[in-house]
Amino acid sequence: MSGAVGVVEVYLARHGQTWFNKRDRAQGWCDSPLTGAGHELAAAVGRGLASGGVVLDAAYSGDMARHHETARGILDGMGSSLPVVQLRELREMSFGGWEGGSNADMWRACWAGLGVTTDEEAFARGLSLTDVYDGISASNPDPEYPAESTAVVAERAGGALEEIASAEGSRRGRSRVLVVTSGITIVCVLASLGLASRTRIRNGSVSLLRHDASGWTAETVDDLSWARRGGSSPAGTTP
Repeated sequence: MSGAVGVVEVYLARHGQTWFNKRDRAQGWCDSPLTGAGHELAAAVGRGLASGGVVLDAAYSGDMARHHETARGILDGMGSSLPVVQLRELREMSFGGWEGGSNADMWRACWAGLGVTTDEEAFARGLSLTDVYDGISASNPDPEYPAESTAVVAERAGGALEEIASAEGSRRGRSRVLVVTSGITIVCVLASLGLASRTRIRNGSVSLLRHDASGWTAETVDDLSWARRGGSSPAGTTP
């Protein structure tokens, strides 16, 4: 547990829709720019946060274009000139040999390894969403390109959040921080904090985490209300 002395609220957002999202391609360490809808979604989240009276003290993102574009779009929508600190630890899970290929093929292989055909069937058997996501590495079609486990992702991304909470919490009594990353990474972090989710995180959603002397709590998970408040429809989001 970090040594943060103040309360830190982390607005943990998934990036906006990308070219690969729209084309239903596997996108872990692969990267692609935001679509026009993705840029508008990011700006809408920012407008929603601003209209809700949220004032940010710092902003962080993964090191990929989709993360930085989303963070910058949210900040621009808020009218904020805060810099975005990019951290490699906040990138998405590596999908190994699935990178750039068909999402449908990847998920079918993940489910087949568990003997199911949907997330819901997996849950009915007592499995978790991280169990499903671990099927990505288990079914990796080309081990020359290593895929990550959810435990590895949780360790690196969760460690980054701890460092952020420690740094920001030591600077002021209460901090509000934007962190933009990817959907599976968010689920892995939540699971590592004992906040297991059965929800695939949608584009532009915000999960509000709170860190204080007693640890981490989740106020909301996969919340699209900020985007709606900023004038965007959630219909264009991609799980």
